[in-house]
Amino acid sequence: MAKSNHVTIGGYLSQNFTSSFLTIFLPLFFIGALVFIIKISALTASIQISFIEMLQLFSYNLPAILFYTIPVSFMVAVVITLLRLSNDNELMALFALGTKAKSIMYRFFFISFLFSIILLILSISLMPKTKQQFNSFKHEKATQAQVNINPSKLGQKFGNLFVYVKSKEGTRLKDVVIYNKDTAHTNQLFIAKSADLNNVNSLITLTLNSGSGYTFSEDTLKEINYKQMQVFQNLTSKEFTYHNIISYWSKMSKTWRKGRILFFIYVSLIPLLTLYIVASFAIINPRYQKNYAYHVLGATTVGVYSIATLLEKHGSPLMLLFAIISTFLIGIYLFKYHVQRYF
Repeated sequence: MAKSNHVTIGGYLSQNFTSSFLTIFLPLFFIGALVFIIKISALTASIQISFIEMLQLFSYNLPAILFYTIPVSFMVAVVITLLRLSNDNELMALFALGTKAKSIMYRFFFISFLFSIILLILSISLMPKTKQQFNSFKHEKATQAQVNINPSKLGQKFGNLFVYVKSKEGTRLKDVVIYNKDTAHTNQLFIAKSADLNNVNSLITLTLNSGSGYTFSEDTLKEINYKQMQVFQNLTSKEFTYHNIISYWSKMSKTWRKGRILFFIYVSLIPLLTLYIVASFAIINPRYQKNYAYHVLGATTVGVYSIATLLEKHGSPLMLLFAIISTFLIGIYLFKYHVQRYF
């Protein structure tokens, strides 16, 4: 006996949407990933990181990549899905069989609701956490770079001193040359057979063993011989403090952070707010109606991100609430006027 494949309307719509979404999302994701990889690669000019550490840094940027690619991918996927079903007359067939346009939109509304929840989690919870982890990693590497002296490499600095070493075994440096240009138009040169590098509570001690030092200017030259001499250097990097999510967002006295959370909330709700706007021009009867869906999609994308930017720079919670309600009501009105009164 042959088996029949039974597919519900909701399942069929979900399959079409998933296919369209992945077609748009994957290229945007890889473009965003490439941008962040270039950003991470730029760090190698100042700090040394391994391949595993580069993957770690990329994982810290992953929530941001998803946050900025999902809303646009969702809007485009909705338009492509509904236009394809309209042009193939599949939506017209469903409407002829008694299916209402609003019942089809309920299925997309549920999907948009899930996407908005995911975006809120990414922006409000994960992005502040991973941003702090990224900054903590850079802080740690910058601190290590201040005490990292490699053998046979010119131009290395220990504080204000230029250091050259011939070889290195752990914290023991051999055949050390140190040069310092003083502010009083004098120069200093220190030579040592060996030196020990120690880091105690961010106080770096470079202990020179069995060497000589020279202080010279245009008119004078002074020489000293020593068995042991110490050079001190305090790390200049500030201590990094990690905040939990509640602490991070509770400190909203800074204008940029207050505006940032308004931006995050509004952009996270874009799938919900724009669903009915783009659907109003994507559900059409191809025989009688012209296709303006992509024009509306472009205008909607520019519009919602302009509002989000305005909220970030000059917004308030009241303005955010007004923007959310007005954007959603515009979508409901357009859907009733362009689609629901016909189908």
